Amino acid sequence: MTRSLAAILLLTIGAMSDSAQAGSNTCTIGGWSIVTEAGGVPVRAGPSPEAPIVGRLPPAVAYEGGLYSGRGPEFAIVEAEGGWFRIDAVYVPTVKADDVEDVPLAVTGWIPGRAIYFQLQTAKGFSRPDPASEVVYRFGELTHPRDWLAVTDCRGKWAEIAYGTPQEERRMWVRGICAAQETSCDGVKGDR
Repeated sequence: MTRSLAAILLLTIGAMSDSAQAGSNTCTIGGWSIVTEAGGVPVRAGPSPEAPIVGRLPPAVAYEGGLYSGRGPEFAIVEAEGGWFRIDAVYVPTVKADDVEDVPLAVTGWIPGRAIYFQLQTAKGFSRPDPASEVVYRFGELTHPRDWLAVTDCRGKWAEIAYGTPQEERRMWVRGICAAQETSCDGVKGDR
């Protein structure tokens, strides 16, 4: 093989890798699920409802000590693609008497953004994941996860949230994400 042919092959393989990654974003946030349906949340092998199920997040459990009168499985969100999120480092709350013990769950895979919740420690939502972009929302009561339609994307410490109604959906980017279900997160700040 000549050097020029080898160089072309390397450039082609590099371009293929870049285009394959263009549809996904890496994320450094966390969240939890408060889905209470008996089957829980299917965790899939890929970012699609047709991908094989590789595990399940169990349903959230009732627990009066939490902010939301319950606790759901907690996880790290490491990647987003097309409204789906790859999760890792999953812990499941197990209620024992008046306390909750977090038990690791050995599952990694993809869940839809409608199953993801977290707290927001911010006052502004932006048009892009950039604090210099247009402010499209100022927070009042929307910081509660049940007020959202879905988490739709993420990049680094930013998350895009769909809100409004399904007929008049709007989107905003936020940072200051707190994945703690029982308290606020010290040191986590969004935009004021």
